[in-house]
Amino acid sequence: MRRRAVLTSLGACATLAGCQEPGSADRTADGTETPPTCGDPKPRRVELAGAATVPDEPRVSATVTVERERSTAEAPARFTASLRNDGPDRAVDVTDDNRCHFLNREKGRSDPNGLWLYRAGDAPTDRAGECWTRDRPPRDSVGFDGYGCGRSPFESGGTIATTYEVWDDYTVDGYLRPDTYRFDASVALWTEPAGEGGTDSEPAVVDWWVELSVSADAE
Repeated sequence: MRRRAVLTSLGACATLAGCQEPGSADRTADGTETPPTCGDPKPRRVELAGAATVPDEPRVSATVTVERERSTAEAPARFTASLRNDGPDRAVDVTDDNRCHFLNREKGRSDPNGLWLYRAGDAPTDRAGECWTRDRPPRDSVGFDGYGCGRSPFESGGTIATTYEVWDDYTVDGYLRPDTYRFDASVALWTEPAGEGGTDSEPAVVDWWVELSVSADAE
């Protein structure tokens, strides 16, 4: 798994004692952390750094389209992930809803930690000031709902597309740190809907990933 070269310059704040970056949590006298503060965040540019090429079999194609590169106080960066069925009618375990989209739950958290993806329309309401980060104290671990995603119809020639907002990961210091971030996902495909024909075939599993690069915006 190849990691691309990353940008490590975080500006003058990193060199000044007591300087607080937007998105960094404050610590009280007793050592407890408070939600991050965010007054005037610097714009960031979020670009597609790479994406997996899906093999010819099982005849599906994945694409990533950047809808908005700039992350400013007015709006976050956004991209759309799409999966097209280039084969026959079948079933798939992803769909564009608030539970079983491509990068749901832990798959929406980047490696390394620093970005969090939210399906457009399902983004948190507890935004910290002008930053696209959650207004809550950071934590050492994050839990996710444990539920399974069943089969959904995937017609021949059909496309499943989900648009994501790119947010900062509130559990780490800093705000949209310049770096390259990877997101991994997998999609299961069945040749028939659940229970059809009295048998349950093993799915074909397609592993997929996308990398986003974050850099300072000079504009």
